[in-house]
Amino acid sequence: MTKTLVVVYDDGAAHPGDIAVGLAGWAGCVFVVPPNRHTLAMAPLLARFGPVVVAESVSDAASEVGRHRPDGLVTYAERGLGLAGELAGLLGLPFHDERTLRCLTDKWHQRAALRAAGVDVVRCRRIETAADWPDAVAETGLPAVLKPAHGGGSRNTYYVEDAETGLELVRRLLAEPAPGLVDGGTLVLEEYLPGRDCGAFGDYVSIESVVQDGVIADLAVTGKFPMVPPFRETGRFWPSPLGPVETAEVRELAAAAVSAVGLRTGLSHTEVKLTPAGPRLIEVNGRLGGGINELAVRARGINLVEAGGRIALGERVVVPDLYTGRAYFQVFHPAPRRAGTLVGIEGAEYVRDLAGVTLYRPYARPGTQFPGGVQTVELDIVMGETADVADLAPIVAKVESTLRYRFEFPAGEQHTVAAAELGAW
Repeated sequence: MTKTLVVVYDDGAAHPGDIAVGLAGWAGCVFVVPPNRHTLAMAPLLARFGPVVVAESVSDAASEVGRHRPDGLVTYAERGLGLAGELAGLLGLPFHDERTLRCLTDKWHQRAALRAAGVDVVRCRRIETAADWPDAVAETGLPAVLKPAHGGGSRNTYYVEDAETGLELVRRLLAEPAPGLVDGGTLVLEEYLPGRDCGAFGDYVSIESVVQDGVIADLAVTGKFPMVPPFRETGRFWPSPLGPVETAEVRELAAAAVSAVGLRTGLSHTEVKLTPAGPRLIEVNGRLGGGINELAVRARGINLVEAGGRIALGERVVVPDLYTGRAYFQVFHPAPRRAGTLVGIEGAEYVRDLAGVTLYRPYARPGTQFPGGVQTVELDIVMGETADVADLAPIVAKVESTLRYRFEFPAGEQHTVAAAELGAW
């Protein structure tokens, strides 16, 4: 008998097409979406795979979903965790408990839980009004990282070097509307963790884990390409470039962090900074990491969307040993921090023919307008594979030197920007 799975959908790590591939063939899906521009645009696509309930009211949504007699509930999006927790409580379905949800959705509470468990102590201060700024700076020192207590994708995340600029940012961010909030919400100021020199690769990794009844199984340690300022990602790959000793260290740190926040069932994506003094924790996420399912399918033949759904329905999932095989990569290019309009992309046909590249996919068409800002908004993605991680740097260098983007900025000025230079715009 087919079981019914409630899927709380929002903009995040899994596209409706990914969800359909992972779930539609074996589970009956009921989708619940908050009423925002992205989810309402995706609702017709989701409706091809199951009923869609728009959660104007959580209680009304729970009543409507309850008619389908659901057996489990899952979400693959950071923004969906809160709604998923509320629905699970009203429907009597297993999900993260209240404390764990608070730790997964509020960076201040997460840091407090990690500190209390002795996992990692990063100086951190909560900011609810501009009056909190002086005490926050006194606690963390400068430079520091200023970011929302709730959110992801580097939205409104800044590197702050001086107190005056930081205070201006705090005032602006607290006044700006944030997703699901009437204003900017709460901020946190965290100690900045300087990374060590990692050559052609980024100074951080993520650990992808499957958690079942409190037992943590790591699927992979994900390597990263260098960020562009302030904290925008540019790509990821399996396996990471770390040696056996450091791999063991980051896995141990991630496992301790997952346990500290109380995550006992589901998928986790834990980010770790590689500092001169050793690995330090960036954050724990109780959901699928962005782009990770695609890597898992290519490298190991395991669909993590399906795995998350089966775990939510009480089934056991077999997790293969930590991945250490061929190098599979994703490179993407963030839109400029300046607001502007994409006029065109040059070099795509040459990138597709590069050795090691298996796919080039643009996400934006000429005429697409970008609002600017520090959030990671991807223009395109390049995927590929090679025999070894050591072979990645030359491939990526060729991609970066080949792709060029033409933008029109306010006042009509146009500039052609090489992929390697996008971070400066």
